Amino acid sequence: MDAKKGTIGANFVRPKALGSLSTTVLSYAVSQGLSLDEIAQVIDISELDYANQNFRLPDPFVGELMMVLVDKFPDRAISMEIARSAPFSMFGSVVQGALFATDFEAALNWFVENTSIIADQSTAHLEKTASEGALVFAHPCEVIDNGYTMEAMMGVLWRFLNTITVPEAPLQRVEFANKKTVKLHPYEEFFQAPTLFQAGRNALVFSLDIFCCPVYSANPQMFALVKQNFIELRQKLNENNYPAALAPLRRSIMNNATHGEYRVAAAAATANLSLRTAQRLATQHGTSLQKLIDEIRLTNAKNFLSSPEITVETVAQLLGYANARAFRRAFNRWTGLSPKEYRNETLKSDNEQISN
Repeated sequence: MDAKKGTIGANFVRPKALGSLSTTVLSYAVSQGLSLDEIAQVIDISELDYANQNFRLPDPFVGELMMVLVDKFPDRAISMEIARSAPFSMFGSVVQGALFATDFEAALNWFVENTSIIADQSTAHLEKTASEGALVFAHPCEVIDNGYTMEAMMGVLWRFLNTITVPEAPLQRVEFANKKTVKLHPYEEFFQAPTLFQAGRNALVFSLDIFCCPVYSANPQMFALVKQNFIELRQKLNENNYPAALAPLRRSIMNNATHGEYRVAAAAATANLSLRTAQRLATQHGTSLQKLIDEIRLTNAKNFLSSPEITVETVAQLLGYANARAFRRAFNRWTGLSPKEYRNETLKSDNEQISN
């Protein structure tokens, strides 16, 4: 396997970065007077791909797009301008889970756990000392754009964290691994904190005192539900064993599943395919569009049923069924068990493992 490209041979593929990242940068570029023709001279991708935020693009793409802007405006802190205006939706559905986190530290850990959904080659972790904690990021594509994309993403993330915590999240300092290429003032004005370049890492550094601060919309039960869903989403996005031709369909189904959308028409539309084309494509590779959906639906159903506090009726609703009866019929068809029987067996097995 080519670890850098994340491929196995020529016929298999892994998803890369969220299209919403490129959509955000593209929107900013257009607002600054760049035409799509200018951008297309550097970036080889269609307008349709630009417009689809659920599309997943090769990791270098966002950095290359950022460099179009940097080359056009070399004296401006482009990353901070984007960080001020970018919608939180640039992180896709990942931001939704953080809204239900119990406290600030749980929200930070949520981004650590799910950074690979935003971009599969990115890494994040928390570092703690006696007095401070740092949310540290890295991505191999920093060499393409001198870290500009990382700067913008960290800026948007800090803005988001400020909207969900009480009190707002003051920074001790900000650290960037790359060299400073423009004036420092725009960075320190944005972050309201000392900003260091060539610091050896990319990090948002907070006082430990804020880690226990509550989140405005904390909801432990909803947080547990979302976590279960994202565990499966991460697993699916990390799989390498599906035909490249089916990758757009699988990605669209997984993205739709994060907000309870399991219709075949929605799967095709999110993949920018007609329903007929999507069904024909699945058939050509020995499956069906409905089977692809049911595969993910079943895994999510098992995840939800492993939590005893979630009723079967709620699971049915989360999986897009009209009622619990329809869900029970489908689950029995897939597994030969009723949801209740599956739950009882799972809980029994878990209890036996604990007792042993």
